[in-house]
Amino acid sequence: MKSLLIKSAIASGIVLSLATATRPVMASSFTVSIEQDVELSNLVNYHVQNFDAQIQGSSPTGFTWTDAGTKIGSYTNTLIENADQYGGAGGTGRYFDVDTSRSGNGQTVSTLNLTTAQNYFGLWWSAGDDSNALTFLSKGVVVETITTADVVKYIAGLANKATYYGNPNSAFKGQDNNEPFAFINFYDVAGTFDQVQFSNIDKNGNISGTGFESDNHTVATGYKSITGNVVTRAVPESSSLFAVFVIGFVGATSVMTRRVNKKSVLQLS
Repeated sequence: MKSLLIKSAIASGIVLSLATATRPVMASSFTVSIEQDVELSNLVNYHVQNFDAQIQGSSPTGFTWTDAGTKIGSYTNTLIENADQYGGAGGTGRYFDVDTSRSGNGQTVSTLNLTTAQNYFGLWWSAGDDSNALTFLSKGVVVETITTADVVKYIAGLANKATYYGNPNSAFKGQDNNEPFAFINFYDVAGTFDQVQFSNIDKNGNISGTGFESDNHTVATGYKSITGNVVTRAVPESSSLFAVFVIGFVGATSVMTRRVNKKSVLQLS
Protein backbone atom coordinates (compact mmCIF):
# COMPACT_ATOMS: atom_id res chain seq x y z
CA MET A 1 0.00 0.00 0.00
CA LYS A 2 2.81 2.40 0.89
CA SER A 3 4.56 1.88 -2.43
CA LEU A 4 1.27 2.38 -4.22
CA LEU A 5 0.72 5.69 -2.46
CA ILE A 6 4.23 6.84 -3.27
CA LYS A 7 3.84 5.89 -6.94
CA SER A 8 0.52 7.72 -7.12
CA ALA A 9 2.07 10.82 -5.57
CA ILE A 10 5.03 10.81 -7.93
CA ALA A 11 2.69 10.40 -10.85
CA SER A 12 1.01 13.63 -9.76
CA GLY A 13 4.34 15.38 -9.31
CA ILE A 14 3.83 15.72 -5.56
CA VAL A 15 6.48 15.33 -2.87
CA LEU A 16 4.76 13.54 0.02
CA SER A 17 5.49 13.96 3.68
CA LEU A 18 4.79 10.34 4.65
CA ALA A 19 5.82 10.79 8.26
CA THR A 20 2.67 12.78 8.95
CA ALA A 21 0.28 10.87 6.73
CA THR A 22 -2.21 8.86 8.78
CA ARG A 23 -5.66 7.52 8.15
CA PRO A 24 -8.25 10.15 9.13
CA VAL A 25 -11.10 9.46 11.49
CA MET A 26 -14.33 8.78 9.64
CA ALA A 27 -17.29 11.13 9.33
CA SER A 28 -18.57 10.62 12.88
CA SER A 29 -15.75 12.72 14.37
CA PHE A 30 -16.91 15.98 12.76
CA THR A 31 -20.31 17.51 12.17
CA VAL A 32 -20.54 20.08 9.38
CA SER A 33 -23.34 22.62 9.07
CA ILE A 34 -24.08 25.72 7.01
CA GLU A 35 -25.91 28.96 7.75
CA GLN A 36 -25.96 32.56 6.61
CA ASP A 37 -23.67 33.70 9.44
CA VAL A 38 -21.99 32.27 12.53
CA GLU A 39 -23.97 32.28 15.79
CA LEU A 40 -21.24 33.69 18.05
CA SER A 41 -23.39 33.46 21.20
CA ASN A 42 -23.32 29.69 20.75
CA LEU A 43 -19.51 29.54 20.98
CA VAL A 44 -17.27 29.33 24.07
CA ASN A 45 -13.97 31.27 24.16
CA TYR A 46 -14.21 32.22 20.51
CA HIS A 47 -11.91 34.36 18.38
CA VAL A 48 -12.45 35.72 14.85
CA GLN A 49 -9.80 36.56 12.23
CA ASN A 50 -11.17 38.88 9.52
CA PHE A 51 -7.82 39.49 7.72
CA ASP A 52 -8.53 43.22 7.30
CA ALA A 53 -5.32 44.17 9.13
CA GLN A 54 -3.16 41.89 6.97
CA ILE A 55 -1.05 43.02 4.02
CA GLN A 56 -2.46 42.24 0.59
CA GLY A 57 -0.46 39.67 -1.38
CA SER A 58 1.27 36.36 -0.76
CA SER A 59 3.64 35.57 2.09
CA PRO A 60 5.40 32.23 2.71
CA THR A 61 6.02 33.23 6.34
CA GLY A 62 2.44 34.36 6.91
CA PHE A 63 1.54 36.18 10.10
CA THR A 64 0.73 35.75 13.79
CA TRP A 65 -2.89 35.87 14.93
CA THR A 66 -3.36 37.76 18.19
CA ASP A 67 -6.52 38.95 19.91
CA ALA A 68 -6.33 41.52 22.73
CA GLY A 69 -2.69 40.63 23.29
CA THR A 70 -3.28 36.87 23.34
CA LYS A 71 -1.67 34.72 20.67
CA ILE A 72 -4.34 32.57 19.05
CA GLY A 73 -2.01 31.00 16.50
CA SER A 74 -0.09 31.67 13.32
CA TYR A 75 -0.70 31.29 9.60
CA THR A 76 1.96 30.19 7.11
CA ASN A 77 2.09 30.37 3.31
CA THR A 78 -0.74 32.87 3.02
CA LEU A 79 -2.47 34.77 0.24
CA ILE A 80 -4.51 37.84 1.20
CA GLU A 81 -6.77 39.57 -1.33
CA ASN A 82 -8.76 42.79 -1.31
CA ALA A 83 -12.54 42.36 -1.27
CA ASP A 84 -13.96 41.60 -4.71
CA GLN A 85 -16.74 39.54 -6.27
CA TYR A 86 -15.13 36.33 -4.98
CA GLY A 87 -14.60 37.20 -1.33
CA GLY A 88 -14.53 39.66 1.54
CA ALA A 89 -17.23 39.38 4.21
CA GLY A 90 -19.43 42.44 4.13
CA GLY A 91 -17.98 43.40 0.77
CA THR A 92 -15.11 45.33 2.36
CA GLY A 93 -11.64 44.74 3.76
CA ARG A 94 -9.61 41.70 2.81
CA TYR A 95 -9.99 37.95 2.67
CA PHE A 96 -7.99 34.71 2.77
CA ASP A 97 -7.32 32.68 -0.37
CA VAL A 98 -5.51 29.54 -1.48
CA ASP A 99 -4.73 29.77 -5.17
CA THR A 100 -1.65 28.41 -6.91
CA SER A 101 -1.73 30.83 -9.82
CA ARG A 102 -2.77 34.01 -8.00
CA SER A 103 -0.19 33.66 -5.24
CA GLY A 104 2.77 33.77 -7.61
CA ASN A 105 4.79 31.56 -5.28
CA GLY A 106 3.39 28.11 -5.99
CA GLN A 107 1.08 28.18 -2.97
CA THR A 108 -0.72 24.86 -2.60
CA VAL A 109 -1.39 24.60 1.14
CA SER A 110 -1.87 27.25 3.82
CA THR A 111 -1.68 26.28 7.48
CA LEU A 112 -3.16 27.66 10.67
CA ASN A 113 -1.20 26.53 13.74
CA LEU A 114 -3.23 27.09 16.91
CA THR A 115 -1.71 27.86 20.31
CA THR A 116 -4.56 26.15 22.18
CA ALA A 117 -6.51 23.08 21.08
CA GLN A 118 -9.99 23.90 19.75
CA ASN A 119 -13.08 21.86 18.90
CA TYR A 120 -14.83 24.34 16.62
CA PHE A 121 -13.76 26.07 13.42
CA GLY A 122 -15.89 28.15 11.10
CA LEU A 123 -15.40 30.30 8.02
CA TRP A 124 -17.34 32.43 5.59
CA TRP A 125 -16.99 30.36 2.44
CA SER A 126 -17.26 32.45 -0.72
CA ALA A 127 -17.15 31.63 -4.43
CA GLY A 128 -17.33 28.02 -3.29
CA ASP A 129 -15.76 25.13 -5.18
CA ASP A 130 -16.21 21.42 -4.49
CA SER A 131 -12.41 21.01 -4.45
CA ASN A 132 -11.85 23.27 -1.42
CA ALA A 133 -10.39 21.09 1.34
CA LEU A 134 -9.60 21.38 5.04
CA THR A 135 -7.46 18.97 7.01
CA PHE A 136 -7.65 19.06 10.81
CA LEU A 137 -4.72 17.75 12.85
CA SER A 138 -3.99 17.17 16.54
CA LYS A 139 -0.32 17.06 17.58
CA GLY A 140 0.68 16.32 14.00
CA VAL A 141 -1.86 13.54 13.47
CA VAL A 142 -4.70 13.93 10.98
CA VAL A 143 -8.09 13.66 12.68
CA GLU A 144 -10.27 14.64 9.71
CA THR A 145 -10.05 15.71 6.07
CA ILE A 146 -13.10 17.44 4.65
CA THR A 147 -13.82 18.75 1.17
CA THR A 148 -16.67 21.09 0.37
CA ALA A 149 -18.02 18.76 -2.31
CA ASP A 150 -20.77 17.60 0.04
CA VAL A 151 -21.65 21.20 0.88
CA VAL A 152 -22.02 22.03 -2.81
CA LYS A 153 -24.20 18.97 -3.30
CA TYR A 154 -26.29 19.77 -0.23
CA ILE A 155 -26.96 23.36 -1.32
CA ALA A 156 -27.85 22.20 -4.83
CA GLY A 157 -30.62 20.07 -3.34
CA LEU A 158 -32.23 22.86 -1.30
CA ALA A 159 -35.51 24.39 -2.38
CA ASN A 160 -34.04 27.86 -1.73
CA LYS A 161 -30.66 27.09 -3.29
CA ALA A 162 -30.80 30.28 -5.37
CA THR A 163 -30.38 32.35 -2.19
CA TYR A 164 -26.91 30.85 -1.69
CA TYR A 165 -25.60 31.67 -5.16
CA GLY A 166 -23.97 34.97 -6.04
CA ASN A 167 -22.11 37.44 -3.83
CA PRO A 168 -24.60 38.67 -1.19
CA ASN A 169 -22.77 41.90 -0.32
CA SER A 170 -24.10 45.21 -1.63
CA ALA A 171 -20.78 46.22 -3.22
CA PHE A 172 -20.78 43.09 -5.42
CA LYS A 173 -24.42 42.04 -5.18
CA GLY A 174 -25.25 39.09 -7.43
CA GLN A 175 -21.81 38.84 -9.00
CA ASP A 176 -20.21 35.40 -9.42
CA ASN A 177 -23.73 34.00 -9.41
CA ASN A 178 -22.66 30.52 -10.52
CA GLU A 179 -20.96 29.77 -7.18
CA PRO A 180 -22.33 29.39 -3.62
CA PHE A 181 -21.65 31.65 -0.61
CA ALA A 182 -22.33 30.47 2.97
CA PHE A 183 -20.90 30.23 6.48
CA ILE A 184 -19.65 26.72 7.25
CA ASN A 185 -19.33 25.34 10.80
CA PHE A 186 -16.98 22.44 11.62
CA TYR A 187 -17.69 20.86 15.00
CA ASP A 188 -15.22 18.29 16.32
CA VAL A 189 -17.60 16.15 18.37
CA ALA A 190 -14.98 13.53 19.19
CA GLY A 191 -12.03 15.62 20.40
CA THR A 192 -9.94 18.66 19.55
CA PHE A 193 -7.48 19.89 16.93
CA ASP A 194 -4.56 22.33 16.97
CA GLN A 195 -3.86 22.75 13.27
CA VAL A 196 -5.94 23.42 10.16
CA GLN A 197 -4.59 23.05 6.62
CA PHE A 198 -6.33 24.72 3.67
CA SER A 199 -5.88 23.36 0.16
CA ASN A 200 -7.61 23.30 -3.19
CA ILE A 201 -7.31 19.92 -4.87
CA ASP A 202 -9.54 17.54 -6.76
CA LYS A 203 -10.55 14.04 -5.68
CA ASN A 204 -7.53 12.58 -7.46
CA GLY A 205 -5.12 14.73 -5.48
CA ASN A 206 -4.31 17.13 -8.31
CA ILE A 207 -4.05 20.88 -7.78
CA SER A 208 -7.29 22.57 -8.80
CA GLY A 209 -7.20 25.59 -11.09
CA THR A 210 -9.73 27.47 -8.94
CA GLY A 211 -9.33 29.26 -5.62
CA PHE A 212 -10.35 28.58 -2.03
CA GLU A 213 -11.67 31.95 -0.88
CA SER A 214 -12.79 32.48 2.74
CA ASP A 215 -13.08 35.07 5.49
CA ASN A 216 -13.93 35.48 9.18
CA HIS A 217 -12.05 32.38 10.35
CA THR A 218 -13.53 31.55 13.75
CA VAL A 219 -12.18 29.19 16.42
CA ALA A 220 -13.66 28.19 19.78
CA THR A 221 -12.69 25.81 22.58
CA GLY A 222 -16.32 24.83 22.99
CA TYR A 223 -19.89 25.25 21.78
CA LYS A 224 -23.33 25.00 23.39
CA SER A 225 -25.08 23.29 20.51
CA ILE A 226 -24.75 22.53 16.81
CA THR A 227 -26.42 25.29 14.82
CA GLY A 228 -27.31 25.67 11.16
CA ASN A 229 -28.37 23.05 8.64
CA VAL A 230 -26.34 19.87 9.11
CA VAL A 231 -24.71 18.56 5.94
CA THR A 232 -24.69 14.80 5.39
CA ARG A 233 -21.22 13.85 4.29
CA ALA A 234 -20.11 10.84 2.28
CA VAL A 235 -16.64 9.67 3.29
CA PRO A 236 -15.26 7.19 0.75
CA GLU A 237 -12.73 4.49 1.55
CA SER A 238 -10.20 6.51 -0.44
CA SER A 239 -10.30 9.35 2.11
CA SER A 240 -7.05 8.09 3.67
CA LEU A 241 -5.32 8.45 0.30
CA PHE A 242 -6.84 11.92 -0.11
CA ALA A 243 -5.44 12.99 3.28
CA VAL A 244 -1.95 11.93 2.19
CA PHE A 245 -2.22 14.11 -0.91
CA VAL A 246 -3.35 17.11 1.14
CA ILE A 247 -0.41 16.99 3.54
CA GLY A 248 2.07 16.15 0.82
CA PHE A 249 1.34 19.39 -1.02
CA VAL A 250 3.79 21.23 1.25
CA GLY A 251 6.91 21.50 -0.89
CA ALA A 252 5.05 20.29 -3.94
CA THR A 253 6.87 20.29 -7.25
CA SER A 254 3.90 19.66 -9.49
CA VAL A 255 3.30 21.79 -12.57
CA MET A 256 0.99 24.72 -11.88
CA THR A 257 -2.44 24.47 -13.41
CA ARG A 258 -4.07 27.46 -14.99
CA ARG A 259 -6.61 29.27 -12.86
CA VAL A 260 -10.14 28.87 -14.11
CA ASN A 261 -11.62 32.24 -14.98
CA LYS A 262 -14.71 32.91 -12.89
CA LYS A 263 -17.54 34.83 -14.48
CA SER A 264 -18.53 38.19 -13.04
CA VAL A 265 -22.14 38.37 -14.14
CA LEU A 266 -24.66 40.65 -12.45
CA GLN A 267 -27.71 38.73 -11.32
CA LEU A 268 -30.85 40.27 -12.77
CA SER A 269 -33.86 40.57 -10.51
